[in-house]
Amino acid sequence: MSPWRDTAAPIIAETIQRVGRSDLKALRKALRDAYPFGERSMHPYKVWCSEVKRQLGHPIVAPRIDHQQQDIFAEKGAGHAE
Repeated sequence: MSPWRDTAAPIIAETIQRVGRSDLKALRKALRDAYPFGERSMHPYKVWCSEVKRQLGHPIVAPRIDHQQQDIFAEKGAGHAE
């Protein structure tokens, strides 16, 4: 394991345990506040994001589409059944 991951893993685990997974907005904020490496760039930040994803089992930020876009996608996909 890298020294960056060695530092990040317990901080992320403690934050997830303390905040919980039910309110992703609160969890995102808590993880952002817990980031220990200064500027969010380059290798340390990539390791942090990778470890968050690993511990959560999914990306913390899901793409958002509104219901109107979702309906348009559904209509386009409905005519393409094989």
